[in-house]
Amino acid sequence: MSALSIRTARFLGEGWTSRAYLVNNELVFRFPKRAEDWLELEREIAFLAIASTNLSLAVPDYLRAAPESTAAPHGYAVYRYLSGRALELNALTRRKRDAAADLLATFLLELHHLHPTSELNSLLPREDPRLVAEDFLIQAERQIAPKLQLSDAKALRDQFETYLGSANNFRFKPSVTHADLGRDHILVEDDAIVGVIDFGDVSWGDPDYDFMYLFIDFGLEFVGEVARRYGHPDLENLASKLLYFAIVDQIGTILEGPGRALEGQQETAWRRLLEFLRMQ
Repeated sequence: MSALSIRTARFLGEGWTSRAYLVNNELVFRFPKRAEDWLELEREIAFLAIASTNLSLAVPDYLRAAPESTAAPHGYAVYRYLSGRALELNALTRRKRDAAADLLATFLLELHHLHPTSELNSLLPREDPRLVAEDFLIQAERQIAPKLQLSDAKALRDQFETYLGSANNFRFKPSVTHADLGRDHILVEDDAIVGVIDFGDVSWGDPDYDFMYLFIDFGLEFVGEVARRYGHPDLENLASKLLYFAIVDQIGTILEGPGRALEGQQETAWRRLLEFLRMQ
């Protein structure tokens, strides 16, 4: 990338690991917050270099990665700007909502059917979902349940018991997952989905997990619309798993958020946790 003359710069937003700025309405500069946050960014860059041609929606096209730079304490990475705003489902007509469900289902099918090449296998992390659930249960019993009303604490334990007690929940074929497919990472222009961003959590895992943030942001009805188009074989079991995933996601934000979560995120996680526990 040649020398850049900066005419305009606009803050786009931030997550737990980086801040992003739009420069000259053409380039997105991502600045990792800590040196260790490069692990996510490097994985995203390497994954998209392999997979982008197999995905029908636009994804970031990285032009440069500079882990060490005098311009920023922890370096930066640059990709071509993908114009669009976050998906707002309530702003869409019925026809455009259906089109959005079609596009998301197609994108998920493409992602989940990426071939497990040796390059992808070595690049993407993989966890044992049963061990992860058991670890979260231990942490929840110690740090979450004591702060809940008795009925909510019981509902929390019931969710873990239901998830861990069903062998079907662990019989999935591991797939490439975006693992953070929420409204802020789905780009829309003229009421049509045009792109997906933020692949820092990409990993091997349960493909059902990729429906979780759609559930949190848009509700079970829209998830059902996407999942039917995707060809999901068991919508009832999917709904049960998504409630469990959503509960664990809130627990993760509460436990892992200190020093990393953005303002208000942990308070929101406590509120959502109670809402999900009381949905049963």
